[in-house]
Amino acid sequence: MRNIEVFTPEGFQEHLSPSNFVQALGPMYKREREDGTTTIALRVLERHLNLHGIAHGGLIATLIDNAIGYNVAIAFNGSVVTAHLAIDYLSSARLGDWVEADVQINRKGRRMCFAECTVRNGRSWMARASCILAPVH
Repeated sequence: MRNIEVFTPEGFQEHLSPSNFVQALGPMYKREREDGTTTIALRVLERHLNLHGIAHGGLIATLIDNAIGYNVAIAFNGSVVTAHLAIDYLSSARLGDWVEADVQINRKGRRMCFAECTVRNGRSWMARASCILAPVH
């Protein structure tokens, strides 16, 4: 196992997801933004790497889905499920990188919510995604 920098940037606290799947990938972190949304982040660990030594695309997809789901659930004041998720991967992350996902809710109706997510690795844009979610009744 390689040594990596393990500090958490200022303002972030551990994000305790009720999902066993997300817990197995963790730890994830969160920080509230001025606009009322919450950034979800993680540090890339060795278990997150694919065969090429970069963060697995499935990890980034899970980070995105978790960030969007968390923010939309707060907006709906209840649980939501993902109906559609489209991701464009723009660059990669390596062992020890700090990756942040920010969400923008574009439209919230009674039965559907449309949101976007951007993922950064430092100053580099890593991914962008659009998502449609529905509340669980």
